[in-house]
Amino acid sequence: MFSRPGTYPAVGLFSTAHIISIFVCLILIGLAVFFTRKMTKETYIKFLRILAIVVTCLELFKVIWTLSIGDTNVNAWVSLYFCSIFIYSLWFTYSKKQFVREIGLSFIAFAGIVAGVVFIISPSTSFNTYPIFHFQCLYSMLYHSLMVYSGIMLIKTKAVKYDLKLFYKYLIFCAIFMTLAIIVNVCTTNGNMMFFDNPGGLSIPILVTIYNFSHVLYTIVMVLAHLLLGLVVLGAYK
Repeated sequence: MFSRPGTYPAVGLFSTAHIISIFVCLILIGLAVFFTRKMTKETYIKFLRILAIVVTCLELFKVIWTLSIGDTNVNAWVSLYFCSIFIYSLWFTYSKKQFVREIGLSFIAFAGIVAGVVFIISPSTSFNTYPIFHFQCLYSMLYHSLMVYSGIMLIKTKAVKYDLKLFYKYLIFCAIFMTLAIIVNVCTTNGNMMFFDNPGGLSIPILVTIYNFSHVLYTIVMVLAHLLLGLVVLGAYK
């Protein structure tokens, strides 16, 4: 469960174990939504605050474990990927000010479901490195399942109003962390936070084509894609 990379064969994308894990995650999400379908807005916010503590502790454990095995690659232990923003957004729910709280909720509203589902379907980082029962794989699937669940329950509890004001908050919130990610990428030799530096494990042909054509254009496209994701979700919700 805590073996070093390469000790055992990796799960691999769309392997039997991966496909089973997808169905398990979807079933668990469905059951969680069913049993908490009557959750109120107030209870939902309390849930997010508890989740902030739990997820942060798990993330810190992952970071400590990664460094303990000698993996100092910034991409392996710095929590500055797009889905990592979910952790920071949860802590914003502790604020008593509605404006600040909605800034955190905006990420869950516009990226929670989509980003969570995308990773569950294509967990290119952990599943290409570790076996299925490794902590990294189990935590990754749990983490992103919680993102999806939180996004669904936000809609059901009507904790926020899906409008342009919320979208602007999403843009500002994401822009802050994207700027930090770019700074880390520039200041380190192999930094690839949010895959802004290069496609890495993203097996999307068009991104590879753009990257080969222009590295700068590739970064711009990636930034815009993440930011405009919220606009697509807003349109789908409306």
